[in-house]
Amino acid sequence: MPAVFRPPPRSRAPRLHAAAEKFFRAAWELAPQDAAELGLREYRGRLGPNDPASHRRRIRLLEATLPAVEALPPGEGDDWTDRRAFLAYLRTALFFQRDHPRWQLDPQTHSGTAVNAVFHLLVRHADNLRPVTPDILALLADIPRFLDEGRAGLRRPVPLWTKLAVRSSRHAATFLEQASGQVVPLAKSPARARRLFARAADAFRAYARSLEKIPTGPANGFAVGRANFEFLLRERLGTDASAAELLAEGRRLVASVSAELKREAAKFGRRPAHEILERLRDEWQPSAGDLLAEYRNVTAQIKKHLATAGLVSLPRGERLKVIPVPGFLREQFPTAAYGAPGPFDRDQTGLFWVNDLSQHAKNETDRRAEIAQHFGLELTCAHEAYPGHHLQFIVQNRHPSRLRRMFSHAIFYEGWTLWCEQLCIERKIYRAPHARLIQLHDALWRAHRILVDIGLHTGGMSHAAAMEHLMKHVGFTRARAAADVNWYTAAPTVPMSYLLGREKVKALHAAHRGSLREFNDRLLSHGAVPFSWFRD
Repeated sequence: MPAVFRPPPRSRAPRLHAAAEKFFRAAWELAPQDAAELGLREYRGRLGPNDPASHRRRIRLLEATLPAVEALPPGEGDDWTDRRAFLAYLRTALFFQRDHPRWQLDPQTHSGTAVNAVFHLLVRHADNLRPVTPDILALLADIPRFLDEGRAGLRRPVPLWTKLAVRSSRHAATFLEQASGQVVPLAKSPARARRLFARAADAFRAYARSLEKIPTGPANGFAVGRANFEFLLRERLGTDASAAELLAEGRRLVASVSAELKREAAKFGRRPAHEILERLRDEWQPSAGDLLAEYRNVTAQIKKHLATAGLVSLPRGERLKVIPVPGFLREQFPTAAYGAPGPFDRDQTGLFWVNDLSQHAKNETDRRAEIAQHFGLELTCAHEAYPGHHLQFIVQNRHPSRLRRMFSHAIFYEGWTLWCEQLCIERKIYRAPHARLIQLHDALWRAHRILVDIGLHTGGMSHAAAMEHLMKHVGFTRARAAADVNWYTAAPTVPMSYLLGREKVKALHAAHRGSLREFNDRLLSHGAVPFSWFRD
């Protein structure tokens, strides 16, 4: 089997890449589904062991690898950054395996891994499922075993996560039943394929029922605590700032963005920004006639403007498809979403999914409500496609260091997308009168995320208080606030990364003396690692 992490040209750290090769080959045997999502075909169609003993093997692997990598020379330039990013990967993985073990605390870890392995193949190959049908069926056959083993490892799981896992497992069962209609006709034995889908769906429902009987732990068991949160700040955001310092920065950003938003809203009258946006949203119609055509037109226009506006270079041969969400995946997607190819996928085509539920509305009122959900899609296209996630991940997946392609820190990739949104407004690519109002309203939501993220994980906010905060200060509905906070509990430091990342990009650009294109090209050339880890 050829080496995945062969040293890149000019690297002077062969031992680092050899250590990565040894570690990931062992890790992927324990979790082949992770390797499959990276694009390594030889691991497709397999779910690894999920019993407590296998998780303890993962812990021992991490405990053995971490000091070995720490003992390697720090290196220079890209070698230094590769080593630092690999250390962060090992340290955070060990934290969530041993110190705050998700496999014991979060039932979603097991149900999510199982359904996502199938979902990944269905999404990446939605236009032609035949080649991956055997892999999908192999995964289905293994799901009952995988869930049973995961259930055996749970110890006083977090009540919120248990509740969410019960709900998501039932949804997973329904999803598989919907997807079976697309896969079963392609199987060599449709009858066997139908049975595998049914058994996997039954396994998810049984898993949900079993969770309701497990004694749970404390309500705030999701919180990692101040010291651990600051550890994650160092390893995920690359900052030595304390939680208190970032809380102060979050409050400053809330005040600053609120003032800007108020001034911008005043251009449209005396009503607050959220009321202005609600009216604009209700009145909006896609100029191209239908939503898919609108997304395609806007995406093409932005891509065309990148060169003339001098924003960023496009790598040769990059490909993006703007496509409708297939019917059997319709309930699994937001209004629009980007699916990046894995770093080792042979096919590096990006997929920009558009979910037009207005076509299935029962009446005109519902149709209009669904169309309104896509208001401001110009910023969505900039965020998800060009010059946002698609461009960023395509460039990252071409990094000379195959090890660097592995690491995706939200402080970079979400900071980059908010920077892209800002550029599209400042450079007049998105020219609507209300464009800046939308951007500032979204920025205010991201600023409040900083306060909520820190509060939830350092003990300053309960789940209920975090919901009330978003409802009061950002105008979220109760349902949307709950969905957001549910995600925050499971992703410490990620929600705060969006606006903090953009602010870091702005500061770097202010100190840059070359052109904007040179700045953006150089920024993307590092891969998605914290900005403080860049080494020339």
